[in-house]
Amino acid sequence: MTVRPDDWKRLPFEEMVAIPYRAAFDHKQFAKLSAGLLPRAMEDKWFVYLAGDELCFHRSWTGQGVYQVTMAQDRETYKVNNALCSNKMLVENDREYQSQLLDFLICNLLLGEAKPFPRPTGVTEQLPGIYQHAISGTGYREKVVAKKPWWKRWT
Repeated sequence: MTVRPDDWKRLPFEEMVAIPYRAAFDHKQFAKLSAGLLPRAMEDKWFVYLAGDELCFHRSWTGQGVYQVTMAQDRETYKVNNALCSNKMLVENDREYQSQLLDFLICNLLLGEAKPFPRPTGVTEQLPGIYQHAISGTGYREKVVAKKPWWKRWT
């Protein structure tokens, strides 16, 4: 079954900013991406569908548009040309983190892989998995992702 944009509630995308996510997918992977993701339970945090050449991610509870990934076919692969993230999701210019989180969502929720969840350094370790569950509804192992110091963000 292929998920269509009208299969779930969604809000229009608002102010978006570019993030440095780049990837390439073979035909088999692209078929999985094209199928999308339809929430089935409260734990399912994402509604994902392909609209033309854009893979669109919305939060399942609110319908808020969060990520747009534009792809183009290049011979045997589908390459990401552009990735955007909702400006509301960015905290302290964390574009690199949002790129890693998007990679986790694509690889684990759509492609069936088991990459570790990128947990930001500021998130407490006292309750392991709580942040991950709130963001992705999953329970994969985690890796702590350090943010670049502010003076290195322009390099």
